[in-house]
Amino acid sequence: QHTHPQVSFISIINLRTMPKDKASGKPQFEKKDYDVSPNVLCWLCWCPITYGFSLCTIPYKSILELGPEEVVKTDTTCCGKSTANMPYGELGHVGKSNCCCCVGFSSAFGPVTPGCGCEEALVMEIVEDMKKRQQGRGDQGQIQRQEAMMEEIETINTKLDAIMDHLKMERS
Repeated sequence: QHTHPQVSFISIINLRTMPKDKASGKPQFEKKDYDVSPNVLCWLCWCPITYGFSLCTIPYKSILELGPEEVVKTDTTCCGKSTANMPYGELGHVGKSNCCCCVGFSSAFGPVTPGCGCEEALVMEIVEDMKKRQQGRGDQGQIQRQEAMMEEIETINTKLDAIMDHLKMERS
């Protein structure tokens, strides 16, 4: 089940009082790096089971760089390094996600589970920081519509699961 943390009232106040760019009037954000790499043991144990044995596609090191205008995700695999840049307005929904007992977050970059899935404080910090930066870039209306749509889809999925359980249908 997914949860959607909201930007807190305190973070909105902090956003309004933070230094602003004189030319554009937008809040200024400092560059922040997060190591969102999987734990080595988890990488060795779970990734082959989850993704198959193609180690060229499974990153063992992932760095998320939150810049003033965009997010840069750098993944390092056994076969090389790949970098993806994305402006905050294109991130879409950013939220905490849970899978079994693991916690992570998702965005247009896809799901990210730092460590071995137990880094809830780090996940919440990243989610709040990314949402703050999205809001500071004036894309909040689009993000709110996408989050409302995601909540509606989850409600529909919950109802569909209940119907399937009632009809004793298998889920695929």
